[in-house]
Amino acid sequence: MFSLDGYKLVDLSPRIRARVHRVDGTIEEGTVDPYGRPWVMQEGRFAGDNSLYTLYSAPQGDAVWHQERMTSHHGAHVQGGKGHISHWVGASPDMQGLWEMPVETLMGAAAVCNLSHLEPRTLGEGEEYPLGEGYALRSKAGELRGAEIKPEHLGNIAQGDIVLMTSSHEGLEQPWLSQTTVDWLINDRQIKMLGVSATGIQWQYDLKLAAPANSPIRRMLLGANVPIAHPLVNIDQLQSDRVFYVGLPLRMQKFEASFIRAVAYEAPEEA
Repeated sequence: MFSLDGYKLVDLSPRIRARVHRVDGTIEEGTVDPYGRPWVMQEGRFAGDNSLYTLYSAPQGDAVWHQERMTSHHGAHVQGGKGHISHWVGASPDMQGLWEMPVETLMGAAAVCNLSHLEPRTLGEGEEYPLGEGYALRSKAGELRGAEIKPEHLGNIAQGDIVLMTSSHEGLEQPWLSQTTVDWLINDRQIKMLGVSATGIQWQYDLKLAAPANSPIRRMLLGANVPIAHPLVNIDQLQSDRVFYVGLPLRMQKFEASFIRAVAYEAPEEA
């Protein structure tokens, strides 16, 4: 019989406290997710039995959140392609939605890749570096930039794995996923899912280029029906480079992303 006795559970989802507008007019302050986005809710009263409920939305004019609507991309979430980027020019016609993926895609054996040892390097003359949203699209020689993540840095990934990836680096000094390496992850390692921390890995870059050159990593992974879970926490706290991962989405049709409670189970040490 399957048992998790002896396994250590590590929570990979950040704890967020909602900012709540109560029915009595008071406001309970909250916190933000690892990307700095708040979780704002409105309390209401059900007339049928005088019970209370909370709506996942911010009232107009909220001092913390600039727009009423909020999405399932707040906090730890997993995203698929259909309904998210399937309308982009050049997007894969075979993109699946989360609701179409087998549940096994989002749980199972996972390789833990802590790439803190990949130190940033100084760019040479003529070298280019992909930059994330909010940065200039081109780097200059002599600037310090993150190292390219290559297959030789990912030797613990087996075929069919989920991959959890992080590093201690921040900003433009984060190691970055190149299209060459992502092609290897998809076609050679045939990974099921990629999970990344809020900072540590640069994978969202070239976002503002003209289609179909924009967001190459997201295009490749979601186009190959490899969902992406982020922003995760505590990947760096995992002691083993192999764990059992669970991060299940809500079972809803046409839900392009879903909140998840992501956890990793570390196997007991062998005697």
